[in-house]
Amino acid sequence: MSRALAFSKNYLSKKFNIKQSNELYRQLLQKNQLFQADQLQKISTDDLIHYIIFFGTHPERRNQGEKAKKITLECLKQYKKKMIKNSYEINSQILLSLSNVLLYDEQMVQEIIQQVDNEKETLSVKDMIKFQHCLYKLNIHNEKLSNYVLQKFLKQKEQVDYLEYIHDLHIRSNLFRLGLLDEQIMLTLVQGFQTKLNSTQNFHYTSKSCFQYCQLMYNLYPEIIDKQFLDLKPSDQNIFAPYFQDMVKDYFISKQLVDRKKFYQSFEYYLNCQNLNILKVKEDAIYRTLTQLEQNVQDLLNNLKYQNERACRVLIYDVDYLVNDKIILTCNDPVHFIEDFDGKILTINPNHIMQSRHLNGTKKYKVYDVNYHEWIDLTEQQKIDKLKSLIE
Repeated sequence: MSRALAFSKNYLSKKFNIKQSNELYRQLLQKNQLFQADQLQKISTDDLIHYIIFFGTHPERRNQGEKAKKITLECLKQYKKKMIKNSYEINSQILLSLSNVLLYDEQMVQEIIQQVDNEKETLSVKDMIKFQHCLYKLNIHNEKLSNYVLQKFLKQKEQVDYLEYIHDLHIRSNLFRLGLLDEQIMLTLVQGFQTKLNSTQNFHYTSKSCFQYCQLMYNLYPEIIDKQFLDLKPSDQNIFAPYFQDMVKDYFISKQLVDRKKFYQSFEYYLNCQNLNILKVKEDAIYRTLTQLEQNVQDLLNNLKYQNERACRVLIYDVDYLVNDKIILTCNDPVHFIEDFDGKILTINPNHIMQSRHLNGTKKYKVYDVNYHEWIDLTEQQKIDKLKSLIE
């Protein structure tokens, strides 16, 4: 839990006398009256900020889907009316909340971007990478800031740690595949990463970094998707082929760790830590439950007697439903779509595009989306007909 989230959680825990953070989140979502526009107008800007940080960055938001997004939106609308000049620390948390629940407001985002541009000399590479990742999740590619981060990254590459490299390369490799980044930039970064790989003696792997490393490898070397370890080889035409042998070593470790991990677990793996390899595995604090859309799809699949498996591991992804061993159904709730403050859908999360590209790259499955905003307008029979058309 970040320092900002912990601070907001503690503040709201005292305010509502609920200690356990998951329970606090769920109970607050039930207080509909508290988050009506007329009530939110009466509270302080500080309280609004605590609500935005708590609702937008707490992991329980993943279970609450549309409810979490709706209440975060109401708080953001009121915050926008009262917006005052805040520190980067606060504004970065506001942007993190926006990017987590995929809400976009031109004025709010551009003001934060301008602040970062003004204060960029005082921000660390790590801060800039996190900021860039938030923009990425909102499908924003600010070339000026992106180039600045790149130059700062390269100048301070000795101070950039292994995990930060992966985080940045993961984002940029997907932008490269989307046609938004020049291949020469990717080559420069991959060269720097190769040096980092060959100079580091101790490695720290996390659930997130292993997952992102596999995604990075599939972006750079799509020809290795779903191949056995013994068959891994880049195409001769692949511009990143010269770096493959150095990068594939960590892919072996990352892929095996992801394969071993259950969807409700997280891990940390320390390699060559005082000549020891240490693996720490724990259950996530937030246990994923079914959203309303997922439950509805599962009920219909069962009623129609289709063989289906929930949270089935395909490649590195826990897909929503694998049906008849050959159809992947992805249930896209409101938190999968970037929307403006008026509820207009702008686009889908770029990470979803990356996942779909990788799953389709296996050549074994047909991958289909079940989108919330289309699904809710269907009658029960139309929903049945929709599933049948995808599966049969």
